[in-house]
Amino acid sequence: MSRADFRRWRLAAFSVAATAAALTAAGSLTPALAATGPSMTANHGSVNIAVPGPNHSLRFYWAVNGTTTWHAETVAGPGSTFSAPSMTVNGNVVNIAAEGPNHSLRFYWAVNGTSTWHAETVAGGGSTFSAPSMTVNGNAVNIAAAGSLGRLKFYWAINGTSTWHPETVAGPGSTFSAPSMTVNGNAVNIAAAGSLARLKFYWAINGTSTWHPETVAGAGSTFSAPSMTANGNAVNISAVGAGNRLKFYWAINGTTTWHPETVAGAGTTFSAPSMTVNSNAVNISAVGAGNRLKFYWAINGTPTWHPETVAGPGSVR
Repeated sequence: MSRADFRRWRLAAFSVAATAAALTAAGSLTPALAATGPSMTANHGSVNIAVPGPNHSLRFYWAVNGTTTWHAETVAGPGSTFSAPSMTVNGNVVNIAAEGPNHSLRFYWAVNGTSTWHAETVAGGGSTFSAPSMTVNGNAVNIAAAGSLGRLKFYWAINGTSTWHPETVAGPGSTFSAPSMTVNGNAVNIAAAGSLARLKFYWAINGTSTWHPETVAGAGSTFSAPSMTANGNAVNISAVGAGNRLKFYWAINGTTTWHPETVAGAGTTFSAPSMTVNSNAVNISAVGAGNRLKFYWAINGTPTWHPETVAGPGSVR
C-alpha cells in the first residue's frame, strides 16, 4: 500500500448505496439507510456539492461563500452513477468517486475553475457494492468500498497517474455496509458494519498492505454504515445501534480498547450518522424520529451528549 504523490483528496460519504440487500442481511435496517445522498466539501472560498442526478447521472454544484448563486455541472451522464458519491479537494483539484454501472467503481477529477471532468475506472464490473469512502494520504488518494461477496476492498493511486492498485482489507462475508475511512498519523483506518451486525475496524501502516482487524462492538450492535473521524490522539466512530439508538465509540491511538457511549436512546435514529470534530467538541447529525434532523454534541473527554433539533417533523427523508 504505497502512498506517493497524489494531489486529489477526500471527504467521505458515509451513506449506504447499492449494498441495501447485503445490509438487510446483517439485521433489521430502516429504509432510510439505502438512500443515496450528497457529498459536500469546502473548496478555497466556495462550497462544493456532488449528488446523483436524474437517470443515474452525477451532478456537481458550487457557490462562492457569501452568495446564493449555485453553478451546476454534469460530471457524468445518464447511466453512470449508482451510489452516493464521495468527494475530496486537494490543492487545485476536485475529486469524486461513486459506484458506476455494472457494479464498477468510478473516479472523476477536475481542475478548479474548469468544468471539464476526467473519468477513470478504479475497478471494473462486479467489483463494487456500496458507496465508496475516499481520503487523501500524503501523496496518494485512497478509496474503500464493499466488494463482491461481502469483501472490503481498498484502492490507491499515485498522483498524476490513472493506475489504481487494489487490496483486500477483509475477505468474503466480512462487510455489510458502505465503509468510512480516515487517515490517522501514519496509518489508514477503515470502519464498516461486519457480519452478524458487528462493528469492525481495520488499520494499516502507510506503505504496507497488512490490514489489522479489530471488533469495535459485538454481534447485534450495528445497523448502519458508520461515520469515523480522527480526534487528537483518538479515533471516533458513530453508527446506528440496536433499537435505533445512536452509538458512539472511541479508542486511544495504539490501543484496541473501544469505549462505547449511547448518544441517543432507543427509537431516536433512522439514518446513518455523519460526524465531525469542531475545536474541542464532537458533532453528530442523523435523521431522527418523525423525519426530524437531529444534532448532538459533546465536549472532548466527556460522555454527556447534548441534543438539538435542526429541523422539525417531516423535514428530512
